[in-house]
Amino acid sequence: MEAKRLSNIDGLRAIAALSVFFQHWFGDMLRHSDSAKPLYQPVLAIVENIDLGRFGVVLFFFISGFVVPFSIKGETPLVRFAVSRFFRLYPAMWMAIAALVILFWSQGNPAELSSVLANLTMVPVVFGKQWLSNIYWTLFVELLFYFLIAMLFWMRLVFNFRTIFFFSLFLVFSTVVPVLLRTHFGINVPVQYLGMHLSFLFCGLLVRLAVTEKIKNAFWAIAFLFCLQMVAIAAVADFSLSRGDGFVGLSVMPVLVAYLLAAAVFVLSVASRRPQSPTLSFVGQISYSIYLFHWIAAQIVYLVFPPTGNWLDFLSITISLAATIVVSWAVYTVVEKPMIDFAKYIMDRGFRLIRQRAP
Repeated sequence: MEAKRLSNIDGLRAIAALSVFFQHWFGDMLRHSDSAKPLYQPVLAIVENIDLGRFGVVLFFFISGFVVPFSIKGETPLVRFAVSRFFRLYPAMWMAIAALVILFWSQGNPAELSSVLANLTMVPVVFGKQWLSNIYWTLFVELLFYFLIAMLFWMRLVFNFRTIFFFSLFLVFSTVVPVLLRTHFGINVPVQYLGMHLSFLFCGLLVRLAVTEKIKNAFWAIAFLFCLQMVAIAAVADFSLSRGDGFVGLSVMPVLVAYLLAAAVFVLSVASRRPQSPTLSFVGQISYSIYLFHWIAAQIVYLVFPPTGNWLDFLSITISLAATIVVSWAVYTVVEKPMIDFAKYIMDRGFRLIRQRAP
């Protein structure tokens, strides 16, 4: 049962990572093409109806909420959690930042040292800096989620369905209320979308709690939360479009469709324990590296096969995807997996030494 569960979760990770890849490739093609090219209109029709990037991101959020809180366990669980998360995320991300620095330098656009150093922390916004790649914005959301669930675990509330439900509502309102105050009452208060994003990670946790604890009326509570999230996204859409902040791109419809489809795929996967595919499981296993390196790999492929909107783009996207998979597998093999094993080693060895020296 456990193996199947892990397999279907890896399958979901694969779907999420590939969706992000295709969204960014579609965007590159549209930017370097025009309406007269044969692939322009079909690709435009896709992005006008669903934001595959947002679909992939939200699916990743659901998965993290479903899986990560339950990894806090063992002796001194919070220490183990912090160490494991650090070695899981940072080394591969540092390699991606290094690759971006080299790429930008080769293009005659070297990154500022202060910006690079801020990016290495995974919280560049704290230092007033932008991500070197806008794709990486979700890493800060994930990192904040880890901090919040660690705090909730310490307070012995992380597995309390009612607490997580009301905290999720608070997160939604923390985004919606400031928007409404600005758009309807003219009160100039700061607006952030962080609360909205975090609410989807906690929604994934609620689904896991509903499944494992068999909580009465949990389905209706989660359905209510998700409906509220959809209403909230629609409510902030006009505000986002008016200031062009990127939360909503072309229009609200492709974003709403992305959230709805991500929720449907996630719930169906949890209910059916599918997909069960060795290929998807492999891609899911390297999905973090895919997320970090797919854009970098594609930029290198574009030097020879740039997207133009012509039929030759099928070759461009195929080579870009193949290059992404190869690079991601290499990073997983050389960096991710050894660092994950190293984290386990130092924790086990540390506790062994502590026990040996204990009186």
